[in-house]
Amino acid sequence: MKISRILLTTLAALFVGSPCILGQEPVFEVASVKPSQSVREGYSIHNEAGGRFVVTNATLAGLIQYALPAQDYQVVGGPGWIRDARFDIQATGGQSDNDVKNAERFARIRARLRHLLEDRFQLQLREEQREMPVYALEVEKSGVRMKAAAPLGNVDRNGGAAGSTLNGKGMTMPRLAEVLSGIASRPVHDQTGLAGAYDLELKYSLDMAAPGGGAASKESSYPSLFTALKEQLGLRLTGRKGMAPVWVVVRAERPGEN
Repeated sequence: MKISRILLTTLAALFVGSPCILGQEPVFEVASVKPSQSVREGYSIHNEAGGRFVVTNATLAGLIQYALPAQDYQVVGGPGWIRDARFDIQATGGQSDNDVKNAERFARIRARLRHLLEDRFQLQLREEQREMPVYALEVEKSGVRMKAAAPLGNVDRNGGAAGSTLNGKGMTMPRLAEVLSGIASRPVHDQTGLAGAYDLELKYSLDMAAPGGGAASKESSYPSLFTALKEQLGLRLTGRKGMAPVWVVVRAERPGEN
């Protein structure tokens, strides 16, 4: 049995929230994978009406991150092309997912993508726990500055030259830690001890300067992420060593054109 099948089956069960039987994961009925001809640097992933899934200009590493899901630092190893070569994907799931809640809909989409990566890219992964620098998300001594709310977990992020804004509706602290992991490019462990959910707005710069500064850079009118968390939410990130999961790319092959 392939390593990837063991891993993907386990992850599919976690996402859907019910046992997943081998060979019964959701799959795309039709999928086209081609080298991208785009000249732009960024990529896009769209889940369209009717079960259509469209990817433009994405690397295999980026697709792995979306499919698991995982952060960039959690996907390691593999041939160099998985971070350089770019691909376009057009696929249909054979059914609409509009009749289910967002969490289940994205679970289905990610399960289909995991199957596609295994089939077309011959992808095999191995999950490991590794020690690395992490952040602990903690409450400032002055207390939190967030409004209690019903748990939803909705996140909207926008960025520009002036800085970035994160709006969260009904954010639990584990969910916020997950989002901050992507922003800080380092695992963030929730150690706030807060069990509830909150509405929040965070205006910050991606400049990861140490805590205590004002505006993070001349280009940004917003403070660094550390300062913004402290002043706007009553939270802080504390650096330390810790364990975090990574996925090692054991095997990956360029897909044939179709």
